[in-house]
Amino acid sequence: EMTSSLVGSEMCIRDSSTGTDLNNAFVSKDLDVASFGSSPYALGVANGVPYKAVGVPYVESGNIEALAAKKSASIKKVADLKGKKIGVPFATTSHYALLKALALAGLKPSDVTLKDMDGQSIVAAWKRGDIDAAYIWSPALDEIAKTGRILTNDGLLKNKGIIIPEVAVSGNDFSKKYPTLVKRYVQALIKVQNLVKTNPKRAIQDVASWEGIPTANAKSQITENDWLSGNEQADYLGSDGKLADIVKTITDFHKAQKNISQAPTKSTINDAIDGSFLQKALK
Repeated sequence: EMTSSLVGSEMCIRDSSTGTDLNNAFVSKDLDVASFGSSPYALGVANGVPYKAVGVPYVESGNIEALAAKKSASIKKVADLKGKKIGVPFATTSHYALLKALALAGLKPSDVTLKDMDGQSIVAAWKRGDIDAAYIWSPALDEIAKTGRILTNDGLLKNKGIIIPEVAVSGNDFSKKYPTLVKRYVQALIKVQNLVKTNPKRAIQDVASWEGIPTANAKSQITENDWLSGNEQADYLGSDGKLADIVKTITDFHKAQKNISQAPTKSTINDAIDGSFLQKALK
């Protein structure tokens, strides 16, 4: 909602629980622009979804997404998850982060039982005792953390070199037809970063209003992400920039995990990144 109010044009806004939903919406041309995690974006690039990255609003950090285990299950570290049932939305940044966390702990996906479920389903399964742990974001994370123990999170993974940026994309046809609107969309993303830096209280209130959650729960989405300025985003969107390297790492990882049959080449990845709108937005 912060972004929509800054674009200055009438927009139809939709909220999706997973990157897979957004990728499908771009394929069916039901969506023009969106911002979501780098893992579903990378999978979209691998599967030829017709869009390009036009911005990188922030890098996930802190406890914005986390792996929580039930205290009653006596799980104190990630390695203790062997043989356990873990809920996570597949094809999301949480899914990617979970697989990376397991690998760092010496576990393979086959060492655990992964259950594909959204946040609401995770909370329900947690309460029923159907899962032992979950990697998820707020508000579901806030709920399960009440009776859970945080084993790791995006911030800790970031400290180990696993970078998970948020990626803003625009559909290829939309970018060609409405380049000015795409530029204004990118400008709005930059203004959001300015708002976060200059008036975080207002930014937190906007998130709480948009998601219908208490400000205490919305706070982490503002304070525990590393919000990037326009110039910082340019480092990600340049030719063979940071985003291309991260996407290559993600897709190669998913290929090794047999989640995709073929990892895209660096050239294909670069073709799915367009920094020109950001350069125009910065002028």
